[in-house]
Amino acid sequence: MISLAWLQFDWDDGICLLAVGGYGRGELHPHSDIDLLILMRADHAARHKKSIEQFLTFLWDIQLKIGHSTQLKGVTPDVRFPSALEAGEYGESEEENALPWDKVPVAQYSTLGNINPMLINNLDVKHKERISKDVEFSYIYQDITEFKKHHKDKTISLVESERIASREDDDKRALDRANARRIHQGLAAVKSLDDIEKTDDSKLPDPFLDETAYITLDMADVEKIAKTNSE
Repeated sequence: MISLAWLQFDWDDGICLLAVGGYGRGELHPHSDIDLLILMRADHAARHKKSIEQFLTFLWDIQLKIGHSTQLKGVTPDVRFPSALEAGEYGESEEENALPWDKVPVAQYSTLGNINPMLINNLDVKHKERISKDVEFSYIYQDITEFKKHHKDKTISLVESERIASREDDDKRALDRANARRIHQGLAAVKSLDDIEKTDDSKLPDPFLDETAYITLDMADVEKIAKTNSE
């Protein structure tokens, strides 16, 4: 039912609905809650805000209690991607009565490959060098800067001219980026964002996915070189 309800909305490739926890593992006990995760690109939040609200309203209507939960301290990455938020800035740590963070005993397991600090440092150096030259990550850094500028704002202007000017600035920035991508793909520039929505000939890049692939390839190259040297 939840999957069918999700498909009633006009989503794109930048957002997905995931079943997590016991619900995701198929180990749901009677009267247990269901854990859902709506995962999307940061720059798609405004686009899907209304649809998400309508989807959650439907869950309320079928008597599902909607709550929220995040980790007090999530997984610490070895290679960090650009983010507008600092690690732990949002989550249970922001709640008034957050439980203290702790670790569970380490499970017994066998390692596969040799993930050592030297390898991680090598991957991180290549990652940082690559994204420093990537135009899509330059856009991401610009968005992060803009987000942080207004992050602590507690007010919003109700002056119509200021709101219109802000919206027009956002649209111009989005149009400039879209046209830069289209020209790079050998496509003609468009005059408005509406023109882009009418055609599907341009491909929206996914810099995070691409960079993840590059990191994986870097790791494979390092292991290949290490194996060759040992022979």
